[in-house]
Amino acid sequence: MKLIAIDLDGTLLNTESQISSENADAIRFAQNNGVHVVIATGRAHADVRALCKKAELVTPVIAANGATTHDENENKIESIPMDREIAFSILEWLEANEFYYEVLTDQAIYSPNQGHQLMSIEIDRALSANPEESMDRLLKLAEKQYEQTGIVRIPSYRNIPESAEIYNILSLSFDPEKLEKGRAQFRNDKNVAMVISADHNFEVEHPEASKGNALSKLASRLGVSMEETMAIGDSFNDVSMLSIVRHSVAMGNANPKIKELAKEVTLKNTEHGVAYAIERKLKKTAGE
Repeated sequence: MKLIAIDLDGTLLNTESQISSENADAIRFAQNNGVHVVIATGRAHADVRALCKKAELVTPVIAANGATTHDENENKIESIPMDREIAFSILEWLEANEFYYEVLTDQAIYSPNQGHQLMSIEIDRALSANPEESMDRLLKLAEKQYEQTGIVRIPSYRNIPESAEIYNILSLSFDPEKLEKGRAQFRNDKNVAMVISADHNFEVEHPEASKGNALSKLASRLGVSMEETMAIGDSFNDVSMLSIVRHSVAMGNANPKIKELAKEVTLKNTEHGVAYAIERKLKKTAGE
């Protein structure tokens, strides 16, 4: 085992969006034993760095679902930005259909000024449609978006600086019909790749951007093969990397289809499943 790629939300992070000391220690253990570790996430690079700093972790970062890769010294070694006209046409549709959205760029995460209002409307509608829905759960999901490092509020996507490289557009809805409408709009669009990283969202990016492609390129730079690589994830935006490595691991809390795809299943993210997977794999490798 020479390289481990780890997703963040639902994988390395617990329900409080923190990296547990158990998971952090396991990553350092792997690094101290000569194993490269990379974080591979849909989040923006700056947001990932802030989370890793709290846990005293230093790793390369594949961010924006593979649209950017930075080395452990925070130097950008690759980026695959979206065509600006294509990105703006997507954002125009999202605004026209009153979707909450976030635009990940090299300068900031841009979100509309009325984002809180849109999210409040989404929560109210979800609670009205389903009285059994938990307000606390919805509020926690909303707060998770607001607490990201690097968010800048703007009147509209038209206010995104011309110099900004656009890497990823995330949109969400708690209304199943509205959510499916958004996913259907971009699912078969050849100008973009659409991925799903949570039950309530969808993301679009450059068609060549994916965690799998970014991981493959990083591994090549490090002189590591996919046979010597492990990937750990929980959702559909992890499929591209789980499907190309020899050692694919799904979290215990992963979507059932992700568990079927992966060769192994570890504990849940609330049970330090990343640490368990790393320690089990390295001990097994040492015994081979």
